[in-house]
Amino acid sequence: MKPLRLICTTILASALLVTAEAQTVSCPTPPNKVNVSIAVVAAFDARQQLFTYSYTVSNGASSQQDVDSFNLDVEPPVSNVSSPLGWTPNRFMRRSTLGWTATLVSDSGPDDGISIPPSIVQIKPLRALAGFSFQSLNPPGFVEYYVTGFSPEPVQPDEEAAERLAESCPQATGNFFDLAVTGSTVGPTKATPVQIDVEPGKFPNRIDLEEQSTVPVAILGSSTFDVTTVDLTSLQAGAGKAATSDTVPVFQDVNGDGIPDLVVHFPVKTLGLRCHDTALFLVGKKLYGTAFGGADSIVIVDCE
Repeated sequence: MKPLRLICTTILASALLVTAEAQTVSCPTPPNKVNVSIAVVAAFDARQQLFTYSYTVSNGASSQQDVDSFNLDVEPPVSNVSSPLGWTPNRFMRRSTLGWTATLVSDSGPDDGISIPPSIVQIKPLRALAGFSFQSLNPPGFVEYYVTGFSPEPVQPDEEAAERLAESCPQATGNFFDLAVTGSTVGPTKATPVQIDVEPGKFPNRIDLEEQSTVPVAILGSSTFDVTTVDLTSLQAGAGKAATSDTVPVFQDVNGDGIPDLVVHFPVKTLGLRCHDTALFLVGKKLYGTAFGGADSIVIVDCE
């Protein structure tokens, strides 16, 4: 017969083992197993002095999750926010971030024990989704985007279990901006808006991605914008953030208003243009640091 002390010790050890097993937490997969690319068109309405920003989100073949949210930093205010079918726009408190979340779910989907069911409009690998757009008076510049993939999170039996999950799995349930896949795209910034003219003197502004070596762009001077103060080395154009191929500034009055304009050239292959692009944007700084940006319409020709 076992001594009483040994029996009690065995019972206590067994109880501790059961408790430890009960508190073992199985962490969800972090929502960052996606490989995305963001296409953007920044169109400018000179009459209204209004920029329209339109985005297409593509989920790459190597992604392990469906994309369930797309968010980006913007300089407020923004207006006329549009969303793809089944996606809901939202704003983040205490920061200038605009986002969209896939919210449309199936009414007949199975109850599989996860806290938030997957949306039927999430962007699957090898798929792309357009329709994210808004308008702004602020000119284009480079901004951060944040994308998350869908990761099922099991329903927790009580608040204590939910807190234990959050404490045990910061890599999967922590701060949204720490978990998301991030990158740089184009959006409204505090930059000074300027007018640019792609292919000065021509309209429409046709760009041949195969035949042209460079694209001329004029930054138009005005009574409030002195182009002689532009830092040539700061200029970047298109999604490829192309640098100008010019080393010496060339000033011409391309629009006949009596005010000098700055004409620069960008290598076509470095602009990052795609067949469906309808605008070319440019950003830069003045010699004393003030940022500026503008956009002009383009037509891509002979593109397959």
